[in-house]
Formats: sequence, structure tokens, C-alpha cells
Amino acid sequence: APQLVTDGMAEKEILCKYKRSHSAMNTNPVVPSFALLAGKVDGGGSFCEDPVELAKTIGLTGEVMVWVNDESDSEGEKASLAQVELILDLMPARVGGPGFSSNAKVYDWLDKGATKVVVSYSESQLGFLDGVPKDRISILITVQGSTEEGATLAGGRQLKEAMNEISYYADSIMMKFQDPAAPLDRTAVEKAKEALSKGMRLALLDAASNTDDVGWTDSIGVESVLCKKMQDGSLPLEQALGAALVSDRPDGLIPTVVVDEDLVSLGLCYSNLQSVREAVVRRVGVYWSRTRGLWIKGLTSGATQELLRIDLDCDRDAMRFVVRQSGVGFCHMEQMSCFGDDHGTLGALMRTLIDRKKNAPAGSYTKRLFDDPALLKSKLLEECEELLAAEDTKEVAWETADVVYFAFAACARHEVNLAQVQRNLARKALRVRRRPGNAKPAGWKPGDPSPDKDTAAGS
Repeated sequence: APQLVTDGMAEKEILCKYKRSHSAMNTNPVVPSFALLAGKVDGGGSFCEDPVELAKTIGLTGEVMVWVNDESDSEGEKASLAQVELILDLMPARVGGPGFSSNAKVYDWLDKGATKVVVSYSESQLGFLDGVPKDRISILITVQGSTEEGATLAGGRQLKEAMNEISYYADSIMMKFQDPAAPLDRTAVEKAKEALSKGMRLALLDAASNTDDVGWTDSIGVESVLCKKMQDGSLPLEQALGAALVSDRPDGLIPTVVVDEDLVSLGLCYSNLQSVREAVVRRVGVYWSRTRGLWIKGLTSGATQELLRIDLDCDRDAMRFVVRQSGVGFCHMEQMSCFGDDHGTLGALMRTLIDRKKNAPAGSYTKRLFDDPALLKSKLLEECEELLAAEDTKEVAWETADVVYFAFAACARHEVNLAQVQRNLARKALRVRRRPGNAKPAGWKPGDPSPDKDTAAGS
């Protein structure tokens, strides 16, 4: 049997003891975070130095927060921002740091696909955010404590006195405490939440000291953004994530829907704290069998799973594991899904094409396309023309299928999978400045000037 990371843990650990409020609107209980300096991860500890590898390791919750600690426009900042772009190729990320202090830079990084830009609060100094969509901005505040009147900002001003300005520019606040080593001041958190304008959300930066703090903050709809406590090993991701889970089952198990990268359901499993921790540390599909106990998928069959993301549902009593399935599939009947084969899905098509590149049978037309790029180009252009000429709905659907096949063949030829295509679609959807979409002139080639110029925000 493999050595388990959970060997020695208590047989029965307690799930979250707090009842989640129906008004809790945070999606993630935990957002992993790290800082960059001159293109490398700053601070050492349990974090590796490579930002991209670290993001892969701790980004299982679906989003990371990246701080760029370099001085604005320095060579170090350029190196760090280059790493941020690589991270955005992989997953959603929020960005922040001292250099994000101009309208142009904030717009640039929202257009590059950052989910939010985090800007430090300074009274009457937020005017550079004019015009930026407020749902893409989070304001970082420092709180020293609370009084009967409410949460008190560093310097003594009441948070509620600053809310008009903050809520004008942002729809969320990220809050840190002046003394990060002190126990979580839950009263100050509650006072800060009360001060929020309607619809605003609150996140805490490195304020949760333990799993109980994470469970409590999540129960009231507040995110825990964890950096230093993950980095020094005092609050690992696998413990923080498990701290938000609840169960209404007598056996305490958490129903876990398993899906592939295209979010097609592969099957239903069960999890507990031990299996979740094993899954996070190993980054593979690990579940809890109701008959056999801890179950590392594929350990004996070879049909292993790479764990890509863990999503908790809104009530925290169910999970979704997004995995990259290998081998004959998830099901014991040697098919991809326990619900039957997924013929016709985009994911199935892409997997087939990628397999053809490596294992094409004799006479494979797809293999011929891979070997003859001129033919692939000609067929893709031909099918695009036929799609544009189609008029009735049946014909449009038929020709679209042909275009998708040849476009996916072009992807597979370059070993680009569907997840990479979807990630680029997601980043494009996050642009806040839209291009006119003018046609490129005849003879245009990559590297020539674009006929488009960025325009004001809008679609």
C-alpha cells in the first residue's frame, strides 16, 4: 500500500461546525495566494520558486491571487508580469501590487484576462480607476480593529466613512489586519461586513489562523485569501479546503461528482477529509469507497486521474472534481463515463483527434491531414466558405460540424487540447476594451499591424 500523507491523522475529524448563511455569496472558501519578486516566488517556505509550477500546485480551488511586489516599471516587475501572463494561460487569477496604480495598467491587465485587479486604498486617491468596471476591482484595506461604531481602518478612520468612495470604484473589499500575527478579530470582520454597501463582497487576506477560522469566515460568506500561512506550512491548502465542508449523511461522507475537462460527468463518488487531503497533496483522483475505504483511482487498473480542480457547491455539502482521465476511462465497464459513452461531445472529438496523432490506424484521413498541412488549410477554408453559404438550419449545423472537425484537427496537430482553447475563450470574455473587429486586408500575415485599435470599454 502507498504511504499516505494522512497516516496518523485522527480517525474522525470534525467537518465544519458552522451553519452556512443563506446570504453567503462567496464562491470559493479559499483563494490561494503568493507574491512575486523579480519573476520568482517571494518568501520561500513551503512554496517552490517557480511561479507557474506553484500555481499548478496550489491552484486547485480554480483561482489564485498573485501579488507583484516589484517597483512599478522596473526590470523586476517586467519579469514578474511575464510570469503572471503564463499563469493566466493556465487558470483564472487576480493580480495586485504597488505597480497597479494607473488607469492604463489596470485596463491592460483586465484585458489580459485577470479576473480582478486588487488596488490598495488611499483616501481620495482612487480617481485613476474612473471608467474601470467596478465588478473587476477589489480594494485592499488595512484594519486595526473595531469599536462599537464599526471596523476601524489603520490611522483611526471608520470603514463606514470610506465606503462611499470605495463602493463607487469597486464591488469587493480585501481586508488585512494591521497585526497579522494576532488571532482573528471576528468582531472586526462582522463590523466590516455590516459596513459593506449592498451587493459588495468581503475577503480576508492572511487573517485566518486555523481551520476553524476558515470554516467560520466561509459560513458568513467571506473568502479566506491565504498566502503566508500556506507558505509557512501552518495552514496547508488541503486543510483549509476541508475546513469548509459539511455533511448531512450519517456516515459523514461528501457526495463528489467527477467530471472531465469538458465538465462531462464521469461518475459519482464519495469523499471525506482524509481522501480530500490525499487528493490535494497527490493531485490525483482520491475518493472514499463505502466498502473499501480510501480509494486512489487507477492505482490497480491504470485508469488514473490527474486532479485539475476542486469545486465546492453553494451549501458546501457536495463537491465536483475536475480531472484529466487516462486509460480506458472512469467506469469499471471500461468506458469513459459511468453514464455511457460521450459520443458527439467536443471533448470526445478532441480526445479522438489527439489519439489519432499518436495511434492512427492505417488509412486514417485525420493522419493524412496531420501529414499534409496544405491539405488541412485548404479543407478548413473550404468548410468555412460552405458554412457561410449555408442557409437553412440543418445545413448550417452540418457545415459547422465540419468546421469544428477541421479546426480541432489543426489544434491536435499542434498538441493543443480543448482545455487550452476554453481557457483562451475565457480570457477573451474578460476583456473590458473591445476591438472594432475590422477585417484584415488581403495579403495580411502574422506580424503585420492589426487593423484594429483598442477602443473604450464596451462590447
